[in-house]
Amino acid sequence: MKKKIVFISLIIICLSLILIFAVSAVIRKQKLDYQLETVKEINYMIINENNKFGVINKNGDVLVQPRYDEIQIPNPSKPLFICMYNYDEEKHQYNIKVFNDKSEQILYQYVVVEAIKLNSGISEIPYEKSVLKYMDKGKYGLIDFEGKVISKAQYDEISSFDYNEGLLLVKKNDKYGIINIKGATLIKPKYDKIESDGYYEDGEEYRKSGFITAKKSGDEYKYGYINRLGKQILDIKYDQIARIPNKNGNNDVYLIAVENGKAGFYKNKKAVIKPEYEDMAYDENNNCLIVQKDLKQGIYDLDGNSIIEMKYDKIYISGKYINAQNDSNIDIYDYSTKQKIDILDIVGMNETSNEKYSIAITNDEKFKVYDNSTKELMDYEYEYLEYLYDDCFITFRNSKFGIIDINNNTIVDFKYDSIQKIPNTKIVQATDFKKETTDIIVANNVIQTMNQLEIYTKENYIILQSNSDRKYMDFDGNIVEASKLFERKLYAYKKDEKWGFADKDGQVIIEPQYDFVTEFNEYGFAGIKKDGKWGCININGEIVVEPEYIIDSNNPNFVGKYYEYDLGYGDVYYISK
Repeated sequence: MKKKIVFISLIIICLSLILIFAVSAVIRKQKLDYQLETVKEINYMIINENNKFGVINKNGDVLVQPRYDEIQIPNPSKPLFICMYNYDEEKHQYNIKVFNDKSEQILYQYVVVEAIKLNSGISEIPYEKSVLKYMDKGKYGLIDFEGKVISKAQYDEISSFDYNEGLLLVKKNDKYGIINIKGATLIKPKYDKIESDGYYEDGEEYRKSGFITAKKSGDEYKYGYINRLGKQILDIKYDQIARIPNKNGNNDVYLIAVENGKAGFYKNKKAVIKPEYEDMAYDENNNCLIVQKDLKQGIYDLDGNSIIEMKYDKIYISGKYINAQNDSNIDIYDYSTKQKIDILDIVGMNETSNEKYSIAITNDEKFKVYDNSTKELMDYEYEYLEYLYDDCFITFRNSKFGIIDINNNTIVDFKYDSIQKIPNTKIVQATDFKKETTDIIVANNVIQTMNQLEIYTKENYIILQSNSDRKYMDFDGNIVEASKLFERKLYAYKKDEKWGFADKDGQVIIEPQYDFVTEFNEYGFAGIKKDGKWGCININGEIVVEPEYIIDSNNPNFVGKYYEYDLGYGDVYYISK
């Protein structure tokens, strides 16, 4: 009977442990999964007056008077403003007050509260948008915007992690680790360095990237690799590690790692190509590796198969064409067929965005056009040749650029100092530097000429703007009215070289009387220019500021009497005269 009771007890204990582990796994997974906040509207902005900072709302009302040395608005859709003043040189800290939109002090229970600044370029809003760091007894932890503790104060430092919004680099006892904005630990603080592998996928951004970790060994660092779930893939023993794209759509991690000065290729933990090469580089177009051994180069695929024999001094790849050089001789291969191409007097072949055409480089550094079966299509050799669209090419003649077709007919005259295609369109901008004029060319015809042209590409249209004119164009090159592109109560209207505003039906609401105007922005304000100076008008036609500001922009963005001033690096302020 006792044995039976003991057996039942063991079963109960085992089931309990299984349940505990299962619950722990679910809780850990929940903490590892986090959602990034999206900012759909900007409700609050920082103003700068006399080198002191304050806050306004989208109506231009001042919520925090400009009397602070620095202000952080971590999420401009939410009323939380971190105001800093009276820097303490001894503590290396500002005194801090946090306000809401009613000018009430909040989070006053924390002596130090700061936004967590993101690395430049990964978000239009330069901060983590849902968490803050706070200090207690000289250590940092995380809180949410309501002041609830997410992670207790235990770290010497907390900062953003490379390009991975939502992940944070923490320092503890001179060692680094990784946590996320929910406070979950992905990597314990035990490394001397941690870097993102920089892995990016459309739609996922950097969410699938992993971690290159390092520990110092003498005067050098040794590196290892941990995947995005915190699992060790490569041990700390490598001189360098780099991740390359995985085009198979699975969760495998492909790595180039250098050990004792020799490069190898790894699929997860498996060495697909052993570390015995002097150099190894990835070509994304053909999903292959250029490798070097004993000063000779060849090509492998990602399964470790040799594609091009290792016998060349130098290999460079252009699209599907592999240009492999020995001394002054160059062999050209088509990667898609793995076949060598024999063309007399050609030393290189470059793929274009049109699979019908390739551009070859001749022995005397001229350019010719071939089709995809390497048949020569033009007898003429060019000093410069760039594929444009359809059957057209940009080329160079008598020190000027023009456009020709595949039959060498001149489509656009050779009279420009620069010709460029607007990305993802068939619209061309051709510029004369001396005249400071730019022609907009569509279907090989000039449809618009503007002085000192600035071009802005939006989600579904293009803005063409000079110092006194503005046009809108769709991606097919058609001039379009603003009222067809975005919704506003009033739109900029031009008549007899003067500007005013009309409604969607074209009825003039504010008579043309200004030298130039902006469109009304989402806050209901527009810039008005007269005699070289800018002012502001609201959507009701009321003058907010008479034209008195000298602004170095043809499209200033106003909120009340304040206009946007971009210092770069994500720092945007609003200033007045």
